[in-house]
Amino acid sequence: MRRFRTLFLLLGLILMNSSDATEQIHTPEPGSAERRQLLDAARAAIKRKLGRDVQFVVEQVRVGDGWGFLYAHMEDADGKPIDYAGTPLADSAREGYVSPDYVTLLRREGDAWTPAADVIGPTDMVWLSWPEKYGAPHALFED
Repeated sequence: MRRFRTLFLLLGLILMNSSDATEQIHTPEPGSAERRQLLDAARAAIKRKLGRDVQFVVEQVRVGDGWGFLYAHMEDADGKPIDYAGTPLADSAREGYVSPDYVTLLRREGDAWTPAADVIGPTDMVWLSWPEKYGAPHALFED
């Protein structure tokens, strides 16, 4: 009896260690519904903050464990880097303190994605603290 208990305990530990969260992290395929939903949620957040529509040139998009991470370059409708003129970031952009980049950490709530954190125009790696601050998996931010 004692042998069986030890065997089951060892088997349980092996199975627990084999279910690594990084196995669930993936990059949604271009054109997939999952990717479209995530990008649409990010675009809506930008529209609320800047009052304009943008297109993305995606550098990294990863999803897993109910979280999504997007790092992208923003472009205007004509395919040129975003022009911040007429937005709350116009003065900072003119001074060179804003990039054309966008990063966001999104949380899946039912069938929708909601930004937990985002930064328009980051000039440094602001997302490095997000795993600890929001509880998102570290593997989400790895390339």
